[in-house]
Formats: sequence, structure tokens, C-alpha cells
Amino acid sequence: MSEHSVYAVFGVAIEPPEDYRALDSALAAQRPAAELPGSERAHVGLFMVGDSNHIILGTASKPLEPCELVPVSDLVAHPADRKALRGMVEKLRLTVLTGPDWLLVHDLD
Repeated sequence: MSEHSVYAVFGVAIEPPEDYRALDSALAAQRPAAELPGSERAHVGLFMVGDSNHIILGTASKPLEPCELVPVSDLVAHPADRKALRGMVEKLRLTVLTGPDWLLVHDLD
């Protein structure tokens, strides 16, 4: 039986990259957020939705529970989140399909 996961991710949906190794290397090479100054404290992660149907680079996420109500205005991103996403997209020359924004994801585990 499949389980459902629902979460909000602040990020960008991207076209699949030509070279996943370059993406994995760039993500792994990031300094830990805790080592960065507060104004730059963001870490980009990879979120695969479905069978890689949707690929998201995100800096923040919030799991959403069944029947939970979360006002979108409560989902706040720091300016460093946008900067980190923009930097990763530009560095790897990725094509952004949507975002940066809060993306609501419903996935089957």
C-alpha cells in the first residue's frame, strides 16, 4: 500500500539536467548552512517527485499533515533562499520551469 506525502518546498522546478553527476557534485560541494553568515544561510537540496516526473531544487520544506490548514502567508522564505537557488541554477545552467516560490507537493512513497 502506498503512503502519501504532502509538503511545501520553497524552490524551483527544473527541467531534468543533462548531467546529474554535475548537479550532485554541486549540491555536495555546498558549505553547510550553519557555517554561513546569517544573511547567506541557505542550503539547496534536491527533491524528486514521483518517478522523477518533477525535479525541484529547494532550500526549505515543511511537511504537511492530513487535514492540516497552513496559510500560505505563514510559509516565509528568506532572501538568502532566492539567492542560493539563483546561484545554483546559473552555475549549472539549468532551465527553470516554475519558481522560485512555495511549491505544494503530493507524492506517493
